[in-house]
Amino acid sequence: AIANLLKTKWDMGLNGAVLIANPIEADKEVPAAAMEESIQKALGSANEKGIKGKEVTPFLLSYIAENTKGESLDANISLIKNNAAVAAKIAVALQ
Repeated sequence: AIANLLKTKWDMGLNGAVLIANPIEADKEVPAAAMEESIQKALGSANEKGIKGKEVTPFLLSYIAENTKGESLDANISLIKNNAAVAAKIAVALQ
C-alpha cells in the first residue's frame, strides 16, 4: 500500500515528503510514562550542566539509556531494525 501511494504521488508529479509512521513493536516499547519521566530528568540534567547544541542529543540518549537500564537503547535498536525491514519491503514492492 505504501509503495502504491508513493508511485501514485510520483506519477502525479506531486512535490513534498511522505511521512511513513512505523511504530515500535509492542513487546519492545518502553511505557510512555517511564519514557516521559526519563526524558524530563535528562532534559533537566542537560540544562543544569549547560549542555547545548549538537551535544544535547548524545547526552540525552546516554542519560536515558542509563536511567532505563538499557531498555530505551534496546527499544531504539529494535525500531531501527524494524524501520530497515519496512523500508526494504517498500523498495522491493516499488521494483
